[in-house]
Amino acid sequence: MLRVVLPAGLTVAFVAVVVAAVFEDGRATAPSPGGSPEPGGGEAVGPRVGDHWHAVYEYIVCGETQPPAPTRSGSGVHTHSDGIIHIHPFAPGEEGAGARLVKWFEYGGGLLDEDEVRLPGAAVTYENGDECPDGTIGTVQVFVNGERLTDYGRYIPQDGDRIEIVFGPEGSSSGGR
Repeated sequence: MLRVVLPAGLTVAFVAVVVAAVFEDGRATAPSPGGSPEPGGGEAVGPRVGDHWHAVYEYIVCGETQPPAPTRSGSGVHTHSDGIIHIHPFAPGEEGAGARLVKWFEYGGGLLDEDEVRLPGAAVTYENGDECPDGTIGTVQVFVNGERLTDYGRYIPQDGDRIEIVFGPEGSSSGGR
């Protein structure tokens, strides 16, 4: 019987190459040098399978911060009822554009578009033009890191973003507290 003995360093390198070959699927999933996951696929820049991002959010209706959306799983774009959007795509459909904020609402049974908003798990939908208790007219708005987004239908939350989804008087952000 022939026995081959390899130096320890060569054995470790061999095992590492075999493991990498078995699990390699052609996509980079390691964080970029800046600390955020590498952007992925197509026209939209966003997370890829294997990334794990977090964006803090607040849902504010007529000046009142609402409780976080209830915990839900089954999607790589979800929440744990902690005021955080967890983005770690499990499947290619949840990558890039599949991780948009509007998709997070949709995955949880909510709604977010230019005219309406309903937090996932909530029963009430607010529409532009609905009146707040103080008599002001509400409108759907989204602020990211204190800046108002005009095309939030395309917005993909980035790791570390602070998001405010607001239904209230025009420009009624809390300023990204």
